[in-house]
Amino acid sequence: MGSWNTLHHFDDRKFYSEIVPDLKNDGQLLHKYFNSKFAKRILYRCEDTIDKEIAEIIKFSRFLDKDFKLHETLYEIMTREKNINESYTDFIEKRFQDERDFENANGEIIESINSLLTLIIFSECAAFNPHLILGRTIFTGCVMATPNSTAEEIMDNFTNNELGSIFYSSYSNCSGLINWVTNEDLQLLWLDKENIYSADAETDNYFSDFCTFIEIALENNLGVISGTNMNESTLKLIPSPLNLKIDVKELGMKYVINYD
Repeated sequence: MGSWNTLHHFDDRKFYSEIVPDLKNDGQLLHKYFNSKFAKRILYRCEDTIDKEIAEIIKFSRFLDKDFKLHETLYEIMTREKNINESYTDFIEKRFQDERDFENANGEIIESINSLLTLIIFSECAAFNPHLILGRTIFTGCVMATPNSTAEEIMDNFTNNELGSIFYSSYSNCSGLINWVTNEDLQLLWLDKENIYSADAETDNYFSDFCTFIEIALENNLGVISGTNMNESTLKLIPSPLNLKIDVKELGMKYVINYD
C-alpha cells in the first residue's frame, strides 16, 4: 500500500521569519499548539510530559540546517564516503547501524515534530484546502520535465526530499510533511517552464490544473508544501491562514479539490 500525497499553498516567508526562529529558541508556538484542541486529536501525550518534550524538540531543532529540513548528524551518516581500506560490506553495515542508532535515539522526537509541525504550518502559514492531488503516482506520471534541467531539479522536491531529511521517512512512519518549495524556487521553475510538459494527451487536464495551482502561488507570493498520509479529518477543520479565494468549480479544476 502506497502513500497518499497532496500539495498545498505555503507562505515560506512567514515560515522562515517567524516559525523556524521560534522552534529553535523560545518554542512559544510549540506550547500553543501542544495545548490546542486540534493537537488533542493527533497527539496523545500526558500533560506532565509536555514541557520535557517541547524542550527536546527545541534542542533537536537546533541541529537542523538553515532550511529546517536536514539534521546535521543524519546528513553526515547518509553522505559519508567509504574509506580506502574499508570493505564495501563493512561500510554499508556501519552506515546502516549508525542510521538505526540515530532512529532509536531520535525517532520519538522526529515523530512529534512531524505531527506538531504539520499542525503549526497549516494553522499559521499554509492552506490545507484546496489542494492539488499528487496521489501515489499521479503527479509523477502526468507532469514531466526535461532531464538535467532546472525544472526537473525543482520538481523533484514536490514528491521527494534530500538525504538527511527528517521528513517522509521511517522515522516519521511515512506520514506528515514531505518537502516544500519556496516562492523563489517556484519563480525559477516558471522561468524554466518550457522544460515541463504533460506526459501525453490523456494527462493534459492534470497538467493544466498543476500549472494553474502554481500560477496562483506565484500571483500571491507563495511557495508550495507537500504532505503524505496527513490527518485530513483534523487539518480540514483549521481555518486557512492564507488570504486566498479559489473557486475550484469556477476554474473547472478536477485535480485541485477541497477535502470535505
